[in-house]
Amino acid sequence: MCGIFGMVIRDPSLSLAALQRDLCLLFELTEPRGRQAAGVALYRGGTISTYKQPETASKMIARPGFRRFLEAAFTDNGRDATAFVGHCRLVTDGSELDQANNHPLQVDHIVGVHNGVMNNFQRLRRAVTRKTTGETDTEVFFGLLADQLQETPDPRVAVSKTYGKLIGSASIGFLTAHMPILGIATNFGSLYYTASQSEGFIAFASERLILDRFLSKRQGDTPKVVKVAVNTGAIIGFDDIEPVFFDLDKGALHAGADPDPASERIQPVPDYRVDNPFPVIDRRPSPAGLRRCTRCILPENYPFLTFDADGVCSHCTKYIRQKVHGKAALEQLLSKYRSNNGEVDCVVGLSGGRDSSYGLHLLKNEFGMHPVGMSYDWLLTSRKARHNIAKIAGALGVEVIYRCGDYERQAENIRKNIYAFLEDPDLGMMTFVQAGDKEMYHYGREVREELGVGLTVWCSGYQLEQREFFIGYCGIDKTLRNNPRLYNYGWGTKLRLAAYYGLRTLRSPGYINTAIVDNAMAFWHCFVAKDDFLYLFGYYPWSEAEVERVLRDEYQWEADADYGENQWRMDDFHTSFINYVYYTVGGFSEFDDFRANQVREGLIDREEALRLAAIDNVARLESLRQFAALVGINLEHVLKRIDAIPKLY
Repeated sequence: MCGIFGMVIRDPSLSLAALQRDLCLLFELTEPRGRQAAGVALYRGGTISTYKQPETASKMIARPGFRRFLEAAFTDNGRDATAFVGHCRLVTDGSELDQANNHPLQVDHIVGVHNGVMNNFQRLRRAVTRKTTGETDTEVFFGLLADQLQETPDPRVAVSKTYGKLIGSASIGFLTAHMPILGIATNFGSLYYTASQSEGFIAFASERLILDRFLSKRQGDTPKVVKVAVNTGAIIGFDDIEPVFFDLDKGALHAGADPDPASERIQPVPDYRVDNPFPVIDRRPSPAGLRRCTRCILPENYPFLTFDADGVCSHCTKYIRQKVHGKAALEQLLSKYRSNNGEVDCVVGLSGGRDSSYGLHLLKNEFGMHPVGMSYDWLLTSRKARHNIAKIAGALGVEVIYRCGDYERQAENIRKNIYAFLEDPDLGMMTFVQAGDKEMYHYGREVREELGVGLTVWCSGYQLEQREFFIGYCGIDKTLRNNPRLYNYGWGTKLRLAAYYGLRTLRSPGYINTAIVDNAMAFWHCFVAKDDFLYLFGYYPWSEAEVERVLRDEYQWEADADYGENQWRMDDFHTSFINYVYYTVGGFSEFDDFRANQVREGLIDREEALRLAAIDNVARLESLRQFAALVGINLEHVLKRIDAIPKLY
């Protein structure tokens, strides 16, 4: 879900310096929504010129070529107005290395930008009469729009008909060489505008905050920022820059509905309950000889695990089944924050995994909340997860605020932490590989403050996720019981963890690198900064079958077949890597813990848990390859070094 923006400036005496100021400022403010590519289309004197690069906006606008582009496009014959649309890309389909996939995209006489995902774009591609060369849904959208504009002179009708064909989410901005207009529209709400008649400009962007900060840094008027309603478009003529709004409702459909005849219907996402979708020859030694608990499946070398005379492990004997607070308690809590006028009343962490997707559905449809999604894309978020975010947001008409990490810095830090681990293998330090994603807690607080709401919801909180071995490998014996708040661990445990991480860092100089700040901040975000979030599934009972049914049938949620039957944690590529390490060196992984907790909660029996864990623990080579490509490591070299680490069994 990218960042889009645009502007029309009516002043015929506009200077190149003023244009560059406004354009660069909007790029800088929009960049946190997408750092994989950036581009701009500039309308001046009846001509549209485009410039784009597969890099961050800040790097692009610093290029000498960008300045030369502006100088060449900024001709003296601009007498009607100057306009531009810009884009900061977060990739969902089509590599950013192919410029045909980067925005703005031109189809015929239309040049546009798009934020969202069209779920049915591959099928709609066949209906586009204009030639398309890229791999993206955006090109299909504007190809359809060009076709519609050929049939009708009214751009409002053309835009509405185009939205009527799509399933998914789309916020757009476009220019056309045939008409001096800027068009904008959204079917899920991530679109805002501001206008000043006295200064003669109108601007739009994906977030209110972008325009608020743009106006505060730009000298002159500070007009109000207005949200474009869901299923609404606007055509802005360059002569008066007055937006003419129109409804998309009559033609627009969302995910879960299909405008095509039954014979053309999109096929539902295949059921991912398969034994092993990607069979591989797993070269790792099997820990089959390990003694396991006779009640659950945890092995004898699990940190601090002991067995009684009947072979039942100490975790089972101490385990108390989770008692959720209940729907009534959840309603009582949510009612304190629920708005009665449709204004945003909560921020929901949205990763694109099944938990957060289902949680957003519950909050909007069952509890009548008015949420805004917040997604922190730190580098390793899977494209399927990004698709799922767009699907659920488009279907529910929910705005999503994105914050993207510095991908190059994150890749470098992860890479350095991996090589530091390989020099001194210690499973307690494996959490450093995923230290960068903990900034999500920071943004959960920050976005809440920016929006002026009092509640942030994480769609987690059920006891199946407890993994004592994370701190067990750090030498700490602690029973976790329905405790998603790391903040509540107790200062004794926190200090022992801090000492462990600090001493291991000093003992292993490889950890003293550029990642050390990320490592320290991850500890701060998890254990020190106050945790005042709501964990949804500590209140609402979790039903695996119901979650799967709702996501599959109502939203065409995309499962990742590479993860087999267990879609838990499918939204992040680092899962495949850390569990490869845990299983290879320790003989068990996060999945063994997950299945053991399912047994204790009475959801599956022990034999089923053993069967499923065996599937879960198969090396996920495709995910490992994507992880390696994103982080920049030689996968074969790294896996060989992991395989050579002395085993803990």
